[in-house]
Amino acid sequence: MLFTLRPLVLETQGLTAAVETVITRLRESDGMNIKLSGGENGDLLAESAQSVVFSIVEEALGNARKYAEAEQIVVRFWREDNLFVVMIKDNGKGFDVQDVNSDYSSRGSLGMINMRERADRIDGSLKLESALGQGTTVTLVVPLDKHGRRVSMR
Repeated sequence: MLFTLRPLVLETQGLTAAVETVITRLRESDGMNIKLSGGENGDLLAESAQSVVFSIVEEALGNARKYAEAEQIVVRFWREDNLFVVMIKDNGKGFDVQDVNSDYSSRGSLGMINMRERADRIDGSLKLESALGQGTTVTLVVPLDKHGRRVSMR
């Protein structure tokens, strides 16, 4: 894990600041080229949903760091109608999604399953796209209520 289970900066300053902190640490420790865009949209979510989204972003960044050999990673937040969308995209070596999903137990990693389960907790959907030599894109879509804030978790 790159950070902590629930970093203080997430509670005190919100999702964008927490993600920026993780990005800064990765830049400093590994020299990774990571960009965040749309950070102003991080406040669209209720605090409980921000915590879940942070965990998913942190896991996706950790996976990119550990496996992708990426030269660049982009984290993007945006609002699309009544949805909050997060995309984490790298230009790394990619992988066969079906192989990873079907063989997680032999690898001893539950990261992808954990991300999906977390997304389910906030009525979100998680899409994983990757191919060998093509990088990886993780997209999380979370429904917003009429006020642009996520209703509490189930």
